Amino acid sequence: MRRRLSARIFAVIIALLTLFSFVLQASALDDRYRFDELKMSVSVPKDYYVITRDSESDDPVFATLKLGYDETMIAFRNSDIYLRAYDPGQTFWLSVIVTVTDESKAVNNYSDISAADRKEILESLRTMDTVDSAVEVKHNKNIFFDTSGQTVGGSRTLYIEQSNTVINGMQIDLVLQKYDEEILPAESKALTNMANSLEFDRINRTTGPIFEWWRLLLWVALLAILAFAISFVYRQHNAANKRRLQERRRQHELALAEKAGEPLPEDECVTFDEVLGYQDDGDFENRAATDLDTFDIKVAEKNPGGGIAYFEDNGESIDDGTDYFDTYFREPVETRRGLSRFFGAVWTYIKIGYKHIGYFFVNLKRKIFRKK
Repeated sequence: MRRRLSARIFAVIIALLTLFSFVLQASALDDRYRFDELKMSVSVPKDYYVITRDSESDDPVFATLKLGYDETMIAFRNSDIYLRAYDPGQTFWLSVIVTVTDESKAVNNYSDISAADRKEILESLRTMDTVDSAVEVKHNKNIFFDTSGQTVGGSRTLYIEQSNTVINGMQIDLVLQKYDEEILPAESKALTNMANSLEFDRINRTTGPIFEWWRLLLWVALLAILAFAISFVYRQHNAANKRRLQERRRQHELALAEKAGEPLPEDECVTFDEVLGYQDDGDFENRAATDLDTFDIKVAEKNPGGGIAYFEDNGESIDDGTDYFDTYFREPVETRRGLSRFFGAVWTYIKIGYKHIGYFFVNLKRKIFRKK
């Protein structure tokens, strides 16, 4: 048993060491170049020939590439180039170009502007003569516009792929260029890797006029609705518990009264609202036969889901549509709870509103015909 455990531990250690060696090899494949004034850094494969603004005049790269030091430095500064890297076969080269303008400062970050503004930029890129295609992508969580195209100068064709972005108010163009032959997928991958390797000391996100306040207001509204819903359900739950407790007490008192032969409590007797002019049961029984001819009496819920039944007056002679008075019932109405109670109330109020709209048009029709 101990031998098996030791073998497993040894196998795990070997696997971890192998993985660690792969990580070290991968990290050793690239060199990191930092630009202090931009507070930005980028990675380039170790076997590439690299020139930066900090390169010394005696750097052997200039001799290998047959470039003059002074002419190269002047071109770098005039064209805002901070780095140029040539592949080992010198078939293509990569450039890091950084420009700061009032427009780039206003944009600050492509990630901060709206989707509509980014779409407008993308459409403008697609209309350029030297651009064959343009797409919006993300490299290392930053938004870029990747374009590809070509230009013809004399007898040579220059193929160009470019990743463009604006970060911290700086317009950054990563450009891959190659003469006379189309750019291969593996070469395009070098540009993508460079874009993914871009790192900044800090990315300053804006909260200025570009900030979309409607999103904040929407989240505030949603949180307010959620808080109200939770509060509503909590109140309804407590109210339902209170009603159940009161009903149990009432049923217990009624049972005791019935067992003792005592009369029912006064609040359990049938009563009528003075709206219809009936003061008690006898007054209602002695009513004239025509008193209720225009009324359509039925049982309805005045308090939807509340467990209390009412008589509802739907008579056409009542312009506002409803009139309520209490009734006595021995069997308690089942109380709705939670969401059932909530949606039941909403549906009841919708029906009441629909009914009132109907009364409005009925009364309007009557007035029109009366005028005629």
